[in-house]
Amino acid sequence: MNIINTRRTLALACLLLIATPAFAQHHGHAHAADKKPTETHAKLTLDDFDKLDADKDGHVSLDELPQGHPMRDHFSMSDRNRDGKLDRREFAALVRMQ
Repeated sequence: MNIINTRRTLALACLLLIATPAFAQHHGHAHAADKKPTETHAKLTLDDFDKLDADKDGHVSLDELPQGHPMRDHFSMSDRNRDGKLDRREFAALVRMQ
């Protein structure tokens, strides 16, 4: 019995040693709270919705966000219905992610 427990313990220890680096890896994803807008782009506000809605269709598309704006990275997370554009409620979610 003792040799079986020793083998199980050794196997578990080896498994933990192998698995630990996989759990510890940093994949370069910063938390949204850690990201700051670039100097050329101020934070979005709810008032920006009408300014960004260039075609005045009541939605803001990804193309209507300024090129290089850090919030472009979060656009798809806010587009809940996956229609490629944000309504006011979805835009408000994008603003909150900043």
